[in-house]
Amino acid sequence: MIAYIIRRLLYAVPIILGVVLITFVLFFIANTPQDMARMALGPKATQEAVDEWVNARGYNLPLFYNAQADGLDKLTSTLFYRKCARVMVFDLGRSDITGRDVKAEIIRRMRPSLAFAVPSFILGMAVYISTALIIAFCRGTYLDRWGTIICVLMMSISMLFYIVGGQFLFARWLRLFPISGFDWGGSTARFVFLPVMIGVVGGIGGSVRFYRTVMLEEVAKDYVRTARAKGLPESVVMFRHVLKNAMIPILTRAVMAIPFLFMGSLIMESFFSIPGLGSMTITAIHAQDFAVVRSMTFIGAVLYIIGLLMTDVSYTLVDPRITLGVSQRRSSLWGMFLGLLLLSAVAAGVHLAVKTLTGLPFDNPAVTNVGLAIVLVGFGVFLIRARGSDLWPRAWRQVRRSPLAMISLMAISVYVLIGILDSVSWRDVERPAGASPGAKVVLSEPRTGLERILGPLRRSTEKTYSAPLADRLLTKETVQDKVGKQTVWRREHPPLEHKRGHLLGTDKIGQDVLYITLKGVRTGLIIGGLTTLIAVPFAIFFGVLAGFFGGWIDDAVQFVYITLASIPWVLLVVCFMLVYGQGIVQLCVVMGLTGWVGLCRLLRGETLKLREQEYVQAALALGVSKLRVIARHIVPNVMHLVLISIVLRFSGLVLAEAVLSYIGVGVGPETQSWGSMINQARSELGRSPIVWWNLAAAFIAMFALVLPANLFGDALRDALDPSLRVRGGGEQA
Repeated sequence: MIAYIIRRLLYAVPIILGVVLITFVLFFIANTPQDMARMALGPKATQEAVDEWVNARGYNLPLFYNAQADGLDKLTSTLFYRKCARVMVFDLGRSDITGRDVKAEIIRRMRPSLAFAVPSFILGMAVYISTALIIAFCRGTYLDRWGTIICVLMMSISMLFYIVGGQFLFARWLRLFPISGFDWGGSTARFVFLPVMIGVVGGIGGSVRFYRTVMLEEVAKDYVRTARAKGLPESVVMFRHVLKNAMIPILTRAVMAIPFLFMGSLIMESFFSIPGLGSMTITAIHAQDFAVVRSMTFIGAVLYIIGLLMTDVSYTLVDPRITLGVSQRRSSLWGMFLGLLLLSAVAAGVHLAVKTLTGLPFDNPAVTNVGLAIVLVGFGVFLIRARGSDLWPRAWRQVRRSPLAMISLMAISVYVLIGILDSVSWRDVERPAGASPGAKVVLSEPRTGLERILGPLRRSTEKTYSAPLADRLLTKETVQDKVGKQTVWRREHPPLEHKRGHLLGTDKIGQDVLYITLKGVRTGLIIGGLTTLIAVPFAIFFGVLAGFFGGWIDDAVQFVYITLASIPWVLLVVCFMLVYGQGIVQLCVVMGLTGWVGLCRLLRGETLKLREQEYVQAALALGVSKLRVIARHIVPNVMHLVLISIVLRFSGLVLAEAVLSYIGVGVGPETQSWGSMINQARSELGRSPIVWWNLAAAFIAMFALVLPANLFGDALRDALDPSLRVRGGGEQA
């Protein structure tokens, strides 16, 4: 045990070094100190102000080597040592904005984060596991079916809606709890009760569904059938045997969360004004305090590695059969070195890709139309290839038998159609008003098909807010009127220019909310689709390569994805967006960069199993090249896992955009999205009268897409899962 812990800690050193290198490249190479100064001071800052900002924070040093220094200072008097390497000994430096010691500030803010996070974790685990046990105990009954449906419904709702709805219902309307704030002493419970309850309720859907699946897998094993055959009561079987043997995946999920309790919750602390690490990080993001963001990224990576170690140790506590001895195969230093080179190559490729993509004229209709055509042609090729196989037609027949899956597919198709209409654009030939017949014609601004169909909604703007189907503005204006010879001033709601013409009302600048909601469909589909197109090739290439060849290639790939996984994805997205700016392309690239890790692990494990199959060994024995074996036998047999992951991950990407837009690192204010609508709705719920329709429209649109995606993903998983294919499809696998 001790030898294993020491070995894992030593293995963590190059991973931490990889994290430090990633943050250094992002903040000091891809984004120079002068760029950071201009981002912090604004675009109108003078060169003198920029130089003063850089010098005051010690960013005026060379990157890796200081030729003007003497002795050891040639290496220590550099940006890499002063700003990044020293964090490995927890010398976190000072804030770029406040000048405070970052380490002392983290220690001070840790207690409020724990005051909220620890009760949420303990209560949540008790509720999730007990609820999953009850549902699994009543499997096959109405309680099981309705419990599963409710879980899918709840996991299709963004945490932002739970927070906003909980604050409005319990704090603003019923006035049972403070709407925000924090204080120590006897009032602490009043301040943390509401965020704890919202956090627990918001996690019921995904957590209960996961634990139920784990327990049902245990129920199907032989030892459970033996216990029942001996006449043991069902309650004893479930609580004494099933729960005990399901502790490995439960501990994997639970123990990994324990170290991150110190970091709090970015969103929850920000909404409820809890002065913890989460709110400190949000403040640093908005203020562009690069020192704090770098420090929190490093701490997140350290906590992730601690969580991995705690998880492995906890396995030995619940299952004595598991030993943490020295494995027969040791990770090679050559593999780690190659992993560092591979990580550098990936970083360089991502930097080049972002610069190239952001330089493309996406406002040019030809670019967007060609991109859409490529996607549609690729999807058509996939359908043609799928019809020629045996797996996909059989899976489609099983999916088609489910009315719920077909209704979900129809709902998704409606969204896809709206997204296509909003992606196809062209310019009209216009002649200036009053021009002679021979005058030169001009091209209009490009408009999409959806904008042309919804032209009346796009043009029917008002001054400001109006309620759904209202005939007057929500706000009052001062109107002058004459009564005889006297001038009378009165306050009234002025009439709308388009009375009862706004089904979902209008927003702050008078735009039709229905029009904005439909324009957000394309953004949601692009985030889900483009992110997938970026992540899947990485996952397939590295996962299959590592699983098939093994050795130092496997070591290098594992080093890369463990290093990326050790950085909390929200903080990595924040770092990326602070460096490259906000935009839908940047958001898709960084989410794709962080999204391939989980699928890569899955494909690596599946490839390790497939390479030992008889047909693969026979092909190799006959002299077929390894690359041909991979292309003809390995990749086609893992594509069902790829498709399942794509469908199930799509809903998570749509929900993630709303969270990132609230944090301030979303698609940007110039792009219409559901996340931007939710971010705006937070302040609208606090005004009087309440503006609720912006939030309701975003909620309905997002829920109506995410729920069908989850339901269709479940049906597709059941149809493609080999363990369920015989039962669900009624055919031999």
